[in-house]
Amino acid sequence: MILHTAPTPNGQKASIALAELGLDYEARYVPLLKGAQFEEAFLSLNPNHKIPVLEDGDQVIWESGAILFYLGEKYDTEGCILPKEPRLRMEALQLSFFQTGGVGPNFGRLGEALQKEGAKNTEMIEKFEGEMERLMGVLERILSDGRPYLLGTYSVADIMHYPWLFIAQKEGLTWFTKKPSLMAWIDRISERPAVQAGMKVPSKKPQ
Repeated sequence: MILHTAPTPNGQKASIALAELGLDYEARYVPLLKGAQFEEAFLSLNPNHKIPVLEDGDQVIWESGAILFYLGEKYDTEGCILPKEPRLRMEALQLSFFQTGGVGPNFGRLGEALQKEGAKNTEMIEKFEGEMERLMGVLERILSDGRPYLLGTYSVADIMHYPWLFIAQKEGLTWFTKKPSLMAWIDRISERPAVQAGMKVPSKKPQ
């Protein structure tokens, strides 16, 4: 297997899942700032010019959530990240869509607004911060019954959210850090060896 990736939250989702399943693969760094994702060689793999992309033989998968479910379907015989029980499996899918449709896009747009050079658009910042506060309230409510992970057991739902919310914890963003159940959840996941390994991929960037 070949993982085309970069040190971004979406790329880290894939490398964490691969590490959790103990799979061997080659990580190929895609220098996004140099525009490598727009080169024909990459576009032939993913017409949407985004990382990560996973090659597994003649199968090419793009979109981080699709990659995680592909790995779970094909390689997770024990249900380590993708539950076998139908109800939990649907909950994993549900929370994965919640991440890709809500948490990721809104946090990404908030980051763009905060990093914009010159005068900041305070209206946009307030809008996306408000939505992140709401979304984190949903996750806090789910975890407030004392469950250790979003489904109760560790799953793709946790992997989907972790790299994005790791940034929120690291930056001390209050819409995250003031949620005690979420803070305990992220600390718990950060202790997993596979998560620590996956967050370091790719380990080296070519010149």
